[in-house]
Amino acid sequence: MDPLSTTTNSTFPPPSSSADINGLSRADPGDPGWRIVVPTALLCYLTLVQVLRFRALRALERKYAAYVADPYALNYRQAAEVMRLHQLRDTPFLFYFGTQWALVKSYGMATGTPLLVKTRQLCDPSRVGRRAEDTAILLIELLCGDLDSERGRRAMARLNWMHERYTSHIVREDYVHTLALFVLEPARWIDRYDWRPVTRMEKVAYLVYWRELARRMGFLELVPETLEALETWKLEYEAKHMYFVPSNKMVAEATVNLFLRGMPTFLHGVMRSLFVSFIDEKPVRESLGFPEPPMWATMLTKGFFRVRGFVVRYFFLPRAVPMDPLAPQAKDGRIYRSAQFVGFEPWYVADTLYNRVMLWLSSGGKVAPGGKYQGRGYVPEELGPAEFEKMGREEVLKQAEAMKELSIEEKDGATGGCPMGFGF
Repeated sequence: MDPLSTTTNSTFPPPSSSADINGLSRADPGDPGWRIVVPTALLCYLTLVQVLRFRALRALERKYAAYVADPYALNYRQAAEVMRLHQLRDTPFLFYFGTQWALVKSYGMATGTPLLVKTRQLCDPSRVGRRAEDTAILLIELLCGDLDSERGRRAMARLNWMHERYTSHIVREDYVHTLALFVLEPARWIDRYDWRPVTRMEKVAYLVYWRELARRMGFLELVPETLEALETWKLEYEAKHMYFVPSNKMVAEATVNLFLRGMPTFLHGVMRSLFVSFIDEKPVRESLGFPEPPMWATMLTKGFFRVRGFVVRYFFLPRAVPMDPLAPQAKDGRIYRSAQFVGFEPWYVADTLYNRVMLWLSSGGKVAPGGKYQGRGYVPEELGPAEFEKMGREEVLKQAEAMKELSIEEKDGATGGCPMGFGF
């Protein structure tokens, strides 16, 4: 045996791989370190979700702690800040979903739908899309904007002007019923299915704010002052006036068809069943002429919303910043909607490459901005049916100017006057 060979083998360790020589050993797939790192990272993430999930709500409650015992003491500006937490940050999806179904439920009132059919705004396929978009725009302007800004006052005045056209045909209590639906229905959906319920202060804040809208529309004296009284009034009014008439079904069917417009034909039966399952109150369904939904549709919709609420609650970080559906005013003085917030038809969306791509993706290539959808934007004083677009401008601007006197934060501390002199 070679002595040198023996010495070498006994003195030095066996040669290492090139990775070992460079100090970079290969990771062992069975290395228990990964079994610690991954669960630890997941646990840290889920803990962060829980730490941040209620932070915005707690901050709001600290800021308005003096009003927790009596939230009815909030003024409408404070109420606006309180309600926008769940509107634009915590629970916007179900808030606007509930608002949409509040409108659908209002079509069950036998006192209101005959006028809608007569004007053809909600039963003519060529008009119902624009009516839906204009309604959404006005709600966004009034709920997400500043009521006392020039823009907010014009939107409010335009709403009043449009209603004035039909004063003799509208039962004023129907305004109160629609208000009650807007106040109560979104909270009902959120309480049942979202990741957190709406707090009492938030619910009262929403009523406070809508009472201010009612004041500016001229029917405040008809609106109950508390949530409980409003709920009781709503139920009693529905018992008398919510029943089936053919006009209810005509308007409801037009709305269903609007929802189905972008769906493949073979899915219409399934989607119609799901639509009806959202209306979970039997008297409302019967007043609209809808049948009982199949059990599978009810189970599917309830299951979806409950799973969504659970996943959002425990696995999603909260929004870093609130949504901002209020479109900015452009240099030309007009307001151009974002393609992101289009519901059915891209009215008033600028005809740009970005908007074309966004709408192509969201509609499956079926709609594009511009053309008949007026890609030149809008101003509040021109919103509404096409035949009224160029009408009432001067009256609206005059009423908007008069609304400056309605602010509850006048320097002299007055609460403002009654709008009946220029309302309806």
